[in-house]
Amino acid sequence: MTDSIVKNKLHKPIESLTINKEDLLKFLNLLQERANAACDIECKHIENTIDADKLEKSKEDLKGCSQLKVTVNGIDGEQLFGSIDDVFNSVSFPEQIKSLYLNSELIYESRFNYIPRNRFEVFIDFTKPKVLDFSFLPSEKTPNDSNFTVEGFDNTWVNGVFSEIDKYFEKRSSKFSSIHQNSVYDIIVWTLGLPIGFWACSKIEDWINQSFTNDFLSSLSYVYIFFISLMVLRVLFHYSRWLYPKLQFKSNQDLSLIHRGFFYVITTGILGSFLYDIIKYIF
Repeated sequence: MTDSIVKNKLHKPIESLTINKEDLLKFLNLLQERANAACDIECKHIENTIDADKLEKSKEDLKGCSQLKVTVNGIDGEQLFGSIDDVFNSVSFPEQIKSLYLNSELIYESRFNYIPRNRFEVFIDFTKPKVLDFSFLPSEKTPNDSNFTVEGFDNTWVNGVFSEIDKYFEKRSSKFSSIHQNSVYDIIVWTLGLPIGFWACSKIEDWINQSFTNDFLSSLSYVYIFFISLMVLRVLFHYSRWLYPKLQFKSNQDLSLIHRGFFYVITTGILGSFLYDIIKYIF
């Protein structure tokens, strides 16, 4: 049986993920097993290309490269690089992870300038969008470069590893990840934002009529309140994306539950008052 000469490459962005340290470690240990399997395939491949007197040494070198090295960055600038166990057992392991990067060919290439026939690469970005970043249009998809790639000449290995990674992430998808998609904000504006803006204007109608006798100033006040209400909606939308990020690393210092309670009180209060007035007006 001849080796395949066609490389198969599968790539996919990571759209949604909620994971803690323990599950992340399990995931990396799973990848270590797949890296070991890839090394076994590599050792079998070189049997026909290496002289017999050098074969055992070459296999030993390859197996020494199969141990994965992971890079973990913390939100406070910490960076750890090393084997999976060394990094995750380190006392310097960050409480809140900013990103994680893993490349199974790294050691092969750095030690021997050797490119293995089967490899994978994983990058996970846990960065949260900023609440008060108005340079980013809320109607656009939340930017995140998290992705994974599996490629190689052994189709069975490539398809198997890709499927395992994909299913692992799929089972741990984030709640409310749909708020990070394109045009979600536009839908909210048209269905809730504009009606609430008009409702806000009606709530201060008496105050405006008593405060301003000039029609121009009265009209200007209505316009100002209307746009202020839309600005509040935009801030709350950014806040919701921060509370429910596309990719979340759960830690003991995660204050999301407290913020979510605060967010729930605000949104419930606004929507409750709005719906109460609508129902009262209709009936």
